[in-house]
Amino acid sequence: MKKWFNLIIASLFLTQLTACANANNAQPSAATSAPTAEPTEVAVESEAPQESETDYTTGTPWQCIDLDGVVKEDTPTDLKDNFALYVNKDTILKTVIPEGYSYGGTIMEAVLQNDSDIKNMFVSGKAESHDAKLAIDLYNLFMDWDTRNKIGVKPLKQAVDMVEKIDSLDALSTYLGEVPTPEQLHSIFTYGVTEDLVDSNLKIIAILPASLLLEDSAEYNTLTEYGKIKKDAYATLANKMLVKLGYSKEEAQQKIDHCFEYETLLAPSICTAEETQKPDYMASTNNHYTREEFKTAIGNLPLLNALEKAYGFPQTDDYVIYQPKSIEQLSKLYTEENVNLIKDYIIVHGVIGYASFLDRECYEWNNEADNAINGSSGILDDETAFSSTTASILSWPVGRLYAETYLTQEDKDRISAVIDEALETYHQILLNADFLSEQTKANAIEKLEAIDKRVLFPDSWEKYNYEDLTIKSSEEGGTLWEAILNVQMDNKKRSIEEYQQPNDKDKWVRPPHFLNCSYDPSTNSIYVFGAFARANIYNSKMSDEEVYAKLGAVVGHEISHAFDSSGSQFDKNGNMVNWWEENDKQAFLEKNKKLEEYFNAIHPWVGQNLYGSIVTGEACADMAGLKCMLLIAKTKENFDYDKFFKSYADIWATKDTLPRVYKRINDVHPMPYLRINTTLQQCEEFFEFYDIKEGDNMYLAPEDRVNIW
Repeated sequence: MKKWFNLIIASLFLTQLTACANANNAQPSAATSAPTAEPTEVAVESEAPQESETDYTTGTPWQCIDLDGVVKEDTPTDLKDNFALYVNKDTILKTVIPEGYSYGGTIMEAVLQNDSDIKNMFVSGKAESHDAKLAIDLYNLFMDWDTRNKIGVKPLKQAVDMVEKIDSLDALSTYLGEVPTPEQLHSIFTYGVTEDLVDSNLKIIAILPASLLLEDSAEYNTLTEYGKIKKDAYATLANKMLVKLGYSKEEAQQKIDHCFEYETLLAPSICTAEETQKPDYMASTNNHYTREEFKTAIGNLPLLNALEKAYGFPQTDDYVIYQPKSIEQLSKLYTEENVNLIKDYIIVHGVIGYASFLDRECYEWNNEADNAINGSSGILDDETAFSSTTASILSWPVGRLYAETYLTQEDKDRISAVIDEALETYHQILLNADFLSEQTKANAIEKLEAIDKRVLFPDSWEKYNYEDLTIKSSEEGGTLWEAILNVQMDNKKRSIEEYQQPNDKDKWVRPPHFLNCSYDPSTNSIYVFGAFARANIYNSKMSDEEVYAKLGAVVGHEISHAFDSSGSQFDKNGNMVNWWEENDKQAFLEKNKKLEEYFNAIHPWVGQNLYGSIVTGEACADMAGLKCMLLIAKTKENFDYDKFFKSYADIWATKDTLPRVYKRINDVHPMPYLRINTTLQQCEEFFEFYDIKEGDNMYLAPEDRVNIW
């Protein structure tokens, strides 16, 4: 449900959260980035890479062992040649990609555990509080196929008809600027509340570029293989939805063509995904406008009305526009001649976004689009799919129930101790950074000592209640459509209230069942969310070696984000303030450039490049996190390095479909097999323990190593 997702994103989009395990993107939906869910027992075969003309086994310096079909029974292994393959070959061979998913492996096992936990809470149906009842009622509305099928697409048809009645630019301005946002099918604007970059105690209204179906604006210049997959999937879904709404196939195709035509006109003004990951991008977004300056910048766009009338924000004299060129282009295109293009953009986005929330036929069409985009197959059972979706939509009611059901104070204490060890060890890392002056080191350590740790679940729940939200249950005659609108209205109300208050820096940005860890520069805090500390990533019975290799390395990774190319732009208070000596910052950027070039030289297969510029932050964090744990290991008697290194490799054991690999190539995280091999290549302890020397494929000479810290 793209509109639903956009409202979530608009309310959160510059909480500068760096989520690192990449687990909660297990199965992105065609409509949303869907929550993770447990598959059925049926395993499916993904697209076999050998059927393509491309030889996917030709990667350098290592094969892309993540891709299903690359690793075979007779694939030779050598610890000194490809450590990831050596450790994970058997796991990869026995892994089957579950139905409804685009990958399998160690992280997926954690995903399945998490989704099983969440599903069991809903299946039990216990609702002892108002908030828990909200979640149970919403889940049951998802499960009520009789009502959903009876209603069909009627609510969507009404929303589409409202757009179709627009016959002029003035009518379009009225729709975008005055119709309450939950009643709009979609918008050409993306906006929300975020922290002021310079003073993180303040909230500010910020404007993002318009949403694009293909997400990356670069796709509209040169369509990649993955872009083609997405475009075809969205076009197929939109065509089916539009025909069901009463359009002919020809009319439906014309609307789809208009949508992509409009997006193609917008795209050159929108930063590419690669550009948004460059070190200077964040600072470039900090473009403040007074009210009068804002009016001039938006031209004839009804954006001010959209903010104040459609959404309900109070008047202000301070706005931020992330990418001013995108607003300039949006204004140029906002003409009488383009009304039909804009209408069809709204309609196509709307029907794609709402498909999974209607009747069974639409839901299954949406699932088919998911499968095409992700290379997955089959469909999740309803209990799994809808408990996970409910947990995403009503995250905090579900999060509290999850914490009370599964998380313990004992685990919170042990993990907190690991974080304390890591924080203390980072003093040594920073002090030993020979490219930093004494003043910059002092500033870095000051920031380090101010890092707030947030482990498993909040200590208090009073900030996270939904006491003002009501949902009419199925028994009371409620419908899923009405419930979603009520949740959207409640989110809108919360967003406006939060905007009018100082930024609450103690409030958690994600609930406990979020399967990840993260660093938030706006509060200078690291998170280990509850779901990440269960099952095969962490449990209370694990040895120190396993805890340090899996959970500990991720904790060290998160701390490093305070000092990567993005986090280093913020001070200890979460404000964008330069605390670097100029020469030190230049030396840091040169190291970052070397890391970028290192990844540019890697190829998953012949003819396929990586984008080093987008992975430097995450790669730097991986390397620093492992270095931190190895420094701790030196203080432990009889530390088992073999178990440690193999446990580190195990966490990233992965089997991907081809579309999933394409997605990872464009992700800020290195591909899983590279998170193993490239990280270990920076560690002298790894070379010494396994006697890896020059001439071995895993060896990297000291002068070629790129570990920034």
